[in-house]
Amino acid sequence: MFLDIIGYVFGIGFVVFGISALVLWLYEIYKIISKSKKKVSYKNTIYFAAAAVVCGLTLIILANVI
Repeated sequence: MFLDIIGYVFGIGFVVFGISALVLWLYEIYKIISKSKKKVSYKNTIYFAAAAVVCGLTLIILANVI
């Protein structure tokens, strides 16, 4: 029961952080293509992608435990 709830939490985290990283990455690409004067920084994208990877790896480990 507890592992199921943790699995749902990490599953939702994987989806949310993954979509957020993708959206931020596409926004940075848009800034490059549109030749905007804004500075391009991938720092937030890397943080969200790392959180998605951590959630994904935890889900894989939980799937092997259950």
